[in-house]
Amino acid sequence: MDYFDKIKERLASKLKGKELTKDSSFKDLGIDSLDLVDLVFELEEEIGVEFEDNELMQIKTVQNLLDLIDSKK
Repeated sequence: MDYFDKIKERLASKLKGKELTKDSSFKDLGIDSLDLVDLVFELEEEIGVEFEDNELMQIKTVQNLLDLIDSKK
């Protein structure tokens, strides 16, 4: 399972029928900052990376998050 699939799986209950793509904006999907922080914490634990607060502020789209993960691996 790649990281996109992990993100999609974790957000499934919040998407409410909206399609998740790599270009999806978390804001447009109705994912608020608390949901995003929860998602990031789960990913940190699962994949063994740690994100800085300033990096989290830059995440606007799914692709932003994927790029950040890739930069940490």
